[in-house]
Amino acid sequence: MLPRLTYGVAGKTPDWSLDVLQELQPSPQVFWMPFRRREAKGITGFLHFSIFCLWSPVIMGKYANVVAVGLIGLLCLLDGYSARRLKTEQAEIEQRQLLNILPSWLERLRNNLPSSLTGRSASADVPAATKPAEVLNWPSIELDVGQITGVAVDDKSNPVILHRGNVKWDGGSFDSSGQYNRIDDGPIKNDTIVTLDAATGSLLDHWGSNLFYMPHGLEVDAEGNTWVTDVALHQVFKFPKGSQVPSLTLGEAFVSGSDDKHFCKPTDVAVSSSGIFFVSDGYCNKRILKFDADGRLLDVFTGPFNIVHSLTLMEEKDALCVADRENSRIVCIHAGLKEGPGQAKFGSPYGPAGYKGKHVGRVFAVAAKGQQLYAVFGSIFLGMSDGKTFDLDSLSTLSRWTPANGFGSPHDVAVSRDGEAMYVVQIGPNRIHKFALE
Repeated sequence: MLPRLTYGVAGKTPDWSLDVLQELQPSPQVFWMPFRRREAKGITGFLHFSIFCLWSPVIMGKYANVVAVGLIGLLCLLDGYSARRLKTEQAEIEQRQLLNILPSWLERLRNNLPSSLTGRSASADVPAATKPAEVLNWPSIELDVGQITGVAVDDKSNPVILHRGNVKWDGGSFDSSGQYNRIDDGPIKNDTIVTLDAATGSLLDHWGSNLFYMPHGLEVDAEGNTWVTDVALHQVFKFPKGSQVPSLTLGEAFVSGSDDKHFCKPTDVAVSSSGIFFVSDGYCNKRILKFDADGRLLDVFTGPFNIVHSLTLMEEKDALCVADRENSRIVCIHAGLKEGPGQAKFGSPYGPAGYKGKHVGRVFAVAAKGQQLYAVFGSIFLGMSDGKTFDLDSLSTLSRWTPANGFGSPHDVAVSRDGEAMYVVQIGPNRIHKFALE
């Protein structure tokens, strides 16, 4: 029988909020950009400054979130009056980023206000979608693991999770150039890849010790190969089904770069049925790389990204969607998998949103099935995150959803191969949630 996975101190609840701060912390322009706008003066400017001070890890107190929510609510209404004066694309991005820090209930309140008051543009009606329903009392075991950064499904639609064991991404993990500071600590000793039973959540398999330093992204392709990205190693690995020895390794260990042979904190992988795969690169670089099944580079798409955090591939539609995290948007491009005259090239815009994408919130991960796109969102105020369902073509919001106890810091999402279930993992608190889909 496989042993129960246990890390940490028995009987002690971990203080995860500061441990995940570095990976979740928003780009500074979310707070600083308003001070460069003429609109940010008087009471509005004071509110921006107050929120920035409350978020500072040095002075964030026990009640900072409560006070900040009230300030943001007032700021939301005040900013609505000035929204019509925001003419440039950059100003619109700043406005969207400021509103993304609202908790779900407060943003819903704002969405119910007239667009003339809030400055929102009227959008066409979209068909309603059934909300994903949380599966209660799942998993059936208490799973004590580290920061869960990735989730995928195997060929039997069982969820597979990737976690960091006793290693945490904090303020001392990397230097200013993106180099990992704790190489001497060696690789993670815990089994980092865990497979759970889809029906019960019981433990089926675990492996991956002494392989990774700071794993981030996970994918299991149609042939059962497991793909992992490691932001400390700046590498991408492919493991054949049943093997703990990679059959393909891309990148140079602990060496970052932006050329054809190097990555800088790669975040995710998406794989087609033909073996062609895509890598999001990532925290430092602003690009998506396309490789053939043997790992030969085919093409590179570079865009105005700000942390390319997650990928999902809809092969039947030749669409590749990107979670552009710090730009608070989803961008969908053509994957370029279809050959022949008149076929779209890799990187060309998919859908009406085009290269600009759709500003939907501070999005951490995306997954898709059929015509629906599922995404999870992080808030700078912990415990105020949520998930959303979008129409793939228009990126219009169809529904919003959270588990009964709310999300802390959701980091990845995956849909089962049969389309009946969806899984969301968090890096704080370290949990996995299952949702039923119709």
